[in-house]
Parts: sequence; C-alpha cells; structure tokens
Amino acid sequence: MGGVIIYEPEEDADVNEFPWTVTFEPSGGDDWDSFICGPYERDHAVALAEAVALDDAEGGVLAIVKPMLPALSAEDVSATIEELREAALEEEDDEETVNGTPVDFDDEEDLEEEEAEFAEPPSPEEIREGMARTYRRLLDLDAE
Repeated sequence: MGGVIIYEPEEDADVNEFPWTVTFEPSGGDDWDSFICGPYERDHAVALAEAVALDDAEGGVLAIVKPMLPALSAEDVSATIEELREAALEEEDDEETVNGTPVDFDDEEDLEEEEAEFAEPPSPEEIREGMARTYRRLLDLDAE
C-alpha cells in the first residue's frame, strides 16, 4: 500500500521557508533502495510526492515530505537535536495516557476522513524555477 506522509508545521513557523525534500521508499512488501529528491519549495514537494505515490498502480511507494534544515555546523545540528528532544519530553509530559499509550480525548476531528483534492504535479520548468528560488534563499541565509 502506497501513501504520502507530509510534515505539517504551524503556518507561521520559520521552517516553511526552508527547502523541502521528498524521500521515496518501498511499502507494501516491495524491496528497493529508498532515495531523497530535492530541494523543492514545499508545494512542489507535496505535489510531486502525491503524483508519484498516489498514482503508483502497484501501491508500493511511500513518499515522505519534510523540510531540509540549513545547518552550517555540527554544533547547529546538535543544538537542533537537543531542542527536539526537549520538545518531545515536554509533549510526553502533557499527553494523557491509557495504559501508557497516549490518547487525545479533545480532538475528534482527527477521526474524520479528509476528502483529498490533489493538484497537478509541477512541470519540470516549474521545479527548476522553484529550485532556483530555493538556492537563492539558501545563499541569502549564508550572507547573514
């Protein structure tokens, strides 16, 4: 069975401006090496992931869309890992559990199925233009 997993940050999160990648990996019993594509703008990454994974007739492709953090040193990476660990621990403390399993009693909207409307995948030209914008933003980050 194929599918798409998309990292969904808050609308105002800085990560929305970062470049995005798509990792394609086997699912449903397929056996092949996973690979990463990108960098893309977020909308292009999502559309590409959906076009490949959801149109796969064999259903053996899982696409994972997530941001690519521009870390410039090992210290930057270590600091990000530490922040994520602390956030995960805080979230664990805040979660309600039943027999050790986290349960969200407040959000019944998650149980409703979303009706999916998928956009056409971007053309190669649109992807090239998006990559150029992404690289320009990355180079601007280095200048700060």
